[in-house]
Amino acid sequence: MKLTLPIVLVLGLLAGLTPFAIDAYLPSLPTIARYMGTDVSLIQMTLSMYLVVFASLQIVFGPISDAIGRRKVVVTGLCLFMVGSIVCSLSQSYEVLMIGRAIQAIGGAAVAVCVPALVKDGLSADQFVKAMSMVMLVMALAPLAAPIIGGAILTLLDWHYIFALLAVLAAIAMVLFLITIPETLPVEKRTRLSFASALHNYKVLLKNPSVTGYIAAGAFHFAGMMCFITGSSFVYIELYHVPPAQFGFLFGLNVICIMIASTINNRCVERLGSATLTKYAAHVVFCAAIVMVIISFMAQPPFIFIILSGMAFMGSIGILGSGLMAGALKNAGNNNGSVTALAGASRFGAGAVSGVIISVLHNGTFVPMVATMAICGILSFACYKFVVNYSAKQSVNNL
Repeated sequence: MKLTLPIVLVLGLLAGLTPFAIDAYLPSLPTIARYMGTDVSLIQMTLSMYLVVFASLQIVFGPISDAIGRRKVVVTGLCLFMVGSIVCSLSQSYEVLMIGRAIQAIGGAAVAVCVPALVKDGLSADQFVKAMSMVMLVMALAPLAAPIIGGAILTLLDWHYIFALLAVLAAIAMVLFLITIPETLPVEKRTRLSFASALHNYKVLLKNPSVTGYIAAGAFHFAGMMCFITGSSFVYIELYHVPPAQFGFLFGLNVICIMIASTINNRCVERLGSATLTKYAAHVVFCAAIVMVIISFMAQPPFIFIILSGMAFMGSIGILGSGLMAGALKNAGNNNGSVTALAGASRFGAGAVSGVIISVLHNGTFVPMVATMAICGILSFACYKFVVNYSAKQSVNNL
C-alpha cells in the first residue's frame, strides 16, 4: 500500500469514527439526561461504557487481524458501528442507549485496531510516525467538527439525529475503504489464530519493559484526555455558562492544537527524529499537569487558565500519539496487530476508568476533572522517563 492522499484521507476517516462518536454528543449530555429523566453522571457513564467495550474488544480483534487480514475485520467493524448508531438514534431510554453504545463500541474497536496496523505493515518506524501524523491530522477534523455539528443538530433538530449522522458516516467510510485500500497483510506474514498463541504474544509483549513503558505513558496521557472530554461539557456549560452551541468552538481549540502538533511532527520527524519530538511533547504534558495542580487549589480559577492548560495537554497527542506507538512497535517484532491492540486497549481502558472516576467524584465543581487530569499527566511523564532511562541503561550495557 502506497500512502497516497486518498488513502490517507480514508484512513483518517476510519480513525476518526470513534472520536466523532465520543465528541459529537458531548454538548447534548445535559439534554439527554433531562430527556431520560436521569442524572447527568449516569449519561456520562455511557461514554465510559463505550470506552470499556472499545478497549477490551481490541485485545480480541488485534490477533484476529494478524491472522485473517485487515480488510475483513474493518468491514465487520463498520457494519457493527452502523447497527449500534441506528439503535442509539432510535433509543427512548437509558438502557437502550447503553446497548446501542456497546454495539457501536464493538465495531469501533475492530476498525481502530486495524488503522495503525495497516500503516505499519510496510513502513519503518520513522515512516510510520510521519504517516500516522498525516492520518492524525485528518483524524483531528473529527473532534474539531463533532461537537460543533452536534451542537448545531441539538439546536436545530434533536439529539437522536446525532447518532443517525454517525450511521451515515460509517456507511460512507465503508464504501470509500472498499474502493481505496487494499489488503496490506500478505498471507505468508499472517499468524496462526488460536487463543494460546494470542495469549503467548501478549505475554511476550508485556514482559518487554520498552513496550510496556511506552504503552503505559500513552495510556495515562489518554486517560487525562478522557477526563477532559468527559467533564468539559459540565465545566464549560454549567459552571462557566458557555452556550451549548458555542461549546464546540471552544472544544475545537484543543483540536486545532492537535492539528498543529501533528503538522510539526510530520514536517520535523525526519530531521529531528521521533524520539526528540516525543521528549518535547512529554515535557509539555508535564508542565500542563503542574499548572492543573495549581488550578485545583483555586476557589474559582479564571476560565482562561482551564482553557490554556487543556489546550497544552490535549494538543500534545498530535506528537505523542504516533511517537509513543512507534516506540512500542519498534520493540514488538512482527506482532503489529497485537501491539496496537494492547496499546489501544490500555489507552481506552485507562480512559474508561478515568471517566468513571470523574462521574463518581462529580461534586458540582471543576476539581474532579482538573485534578484527575493533573495526576494522569504526571504519571504519563513518569512512565516516559522510565522508558528513556531504561533504554539508556540497556545501551550502556550493550557496549
